[in-house]
Amino acid sequence: MKSSPCFRLPQDLPPTTALALFEFLNEMADALWQQYESELVECILEDFNMPPSPQTELEFDDDIAF
Repeated sequence: MKSSPCFRLPQDLPPTTALALFEFLNEMADALWQQYESELVECILEDFNMPPSPQTELEFDDDIAF
């Protein structure tokens, strides 16, 4: 669900500035995901009208020999 940006970049943006902005925004996105992963997943699921997964966390502490 990718939409066109609601802003326009300057046509004369130097490539080094564009790269710096790109790297900054990627780092920001990673930091946001690390801090708000579960909340973001809930929002994304709401955007797609999908109910959250009913899967529960399972403990893997059994002693199965391989």
